[in-house]
Amino acid sequence: MNLFSTTVSARALLLLLVIGLIGPLTGCFQAPPASQYTLTTELPLPPPSNQDAPLTILVGPVKLASYLDQPRIVKRFGANRIETVASRQWAGNLREMISNKLVAELGTLCHPSPVFPFPAATIPHQGKRVTVDILRFEGTDDQHVAIEARWTLLNMENKSILKTQVSLFQIPCADPSYETLATTLSLGLTRLIQEISQSIIQGDNK
Repeated sequence: MNLFSTTVSARALLLLLVIGLIGPLTGCFQAPPASQYTLTTELPLPPPSNQDAPLTILVGPVKLASYLDQPRIVKRFGANRIETVASRQWAGNLREMISNKLVAELGTLCHPSPVFPFPAATIPHQGKRVTVDILRFEGTDDQHVAIEARWTLLNMENKSILKTQVSLFQIPCADPSYETLATTLSLGLTRLIQEISQSIIQGDNK
């Protein structure tokens, strides 16, 4: 065997050794798969209604504070620090999930009034519209969730503001898991929806 063949063989052997080492190391540096979470939709029995005729209700726009408008679930530590984990994400657009839950649960609570997302295909001249700005939607360092929202109820007939309110709900989580965190955030959002529905129904009965 000449010197050239020996050099080529040595280089080939070295290349195989490098490939053999890089393969396992690549596996070690791969990011763990992301767990994704959804909001649950509660469907309680509709309350009795005294409405003479169903009132059309539109929901929207629904807006998120900019720090919440991301795929990752947010946790707050103290007054000024938030943390997110790449492997803990929402299974879709959070604003859309919140909007869909608002429409679904208001539709049940305000039965028989039809509830549609805004803008609807045909905007009625009469009815009510609720706009919602989500200011906080997060876990906290003391194993609670915090949901804060500014919502406004509008009369679509004369464009007047019927009510504006800031609501805050803080609910303890049963354990520190992200699954429980997502479930508890869903519960807090349901409480906000119940508060909005009461204002809609009480306004109709005046």
